[in-house]
Amino acid sequence: MNIFIIGLGLIGGSLAKSLRKSGFADEIIGFDKAAENLSYCLENKLIDSSSDILEGAKAADIIILATPVDGILELMPALLDQLDEQVVVDMGSTKKEIVELASKHPKGQNFVAAHPMAGIENSGPAASFEQLFTDKVAIICNPEKNARMPLNLVKLLFKALNMKLIYMDAEEHDKDLAYLSHLSHILSFSLALTAYNVEDKERNIYNLAGGGFASTVRLAGSSAAMWNPIFLQNKDNMLEALDLYISNLSLFKEHIQNEDKEGLNQLMEKSNTIYKIINQSL
Repeated sequence: MNIFIIGLGLIGGSLAKSLRKSGFADEIIGFDKAAENLSYCLENKLIDSSSDILEGAKAADIIILATPVDGILELMPALLDQLDEQVVVDMGSTKKEIVELASKHPKGQNFVAAHPMAGIENSGPAASFEQLFTDKVAIICNPEKNARMPLNLVKLLFKALNMKLIYMDAEEHDKDLAYLSHLSHILSFSLALTAYNVEDKERNIYNLAGGGFASTVRLAGSSAAMWNPIFLQNKDNMLEALDLYISNLSLFKEHIQNEDKEGLNQLMEKSNTIYKIINQSL
């Protein structure tokens, strides 16, 4: 089984480590437009060799697109144009535009739209590790659009990563992820900016930022190159989620301004419900 990974950041690097460890991949070829990422993966033997995109794709059984989502939209149709029976699977955090583009391609049934729900705030192959995907959820969107062989092969790939597999419609995926993943990154970026604008003394940030601030702002360390196209591809859902969030912020502001203890209690107790649901699943 020859695997070609395009994009050797956190996800691509962790895929290489995990697929090698599991024995799923016999040979791993890699490509990254950042020379430092490619060098790191070769020097640390995450990949067996590097290649340009077309030659690497032709030598592979599975091509994994682990680039930012704008790169997936650019590369996927170009790859399908050149390939015969190879399977192409993406790892992107948005799905609607990608699935729509694949459905218009005559070889689109060989493309599997997937999203492993795994990641940390750090980026680059140096942050990668074998267990990133273990016991996490992998989503395959619109599997009815796939031929049997590509779908089954990608199922085996996620099984090798020890992931739990679920299926979703791409539009439903993007709406749900806007609220449950993408919005949290914007909030983290925004909180970090708020503190940055007020606390211009680095010493105070270091000494006074408590555990609550640190855990909430953790995602602000995420890669702009990755998250910028996610926000824009999921624009409509993001705007809807932001409007609702801003409305809830305004309620907190209003209750604080009016010294309305009961109103504040109701908001916080309602939010406790979501926390309990999430905590039970961890």
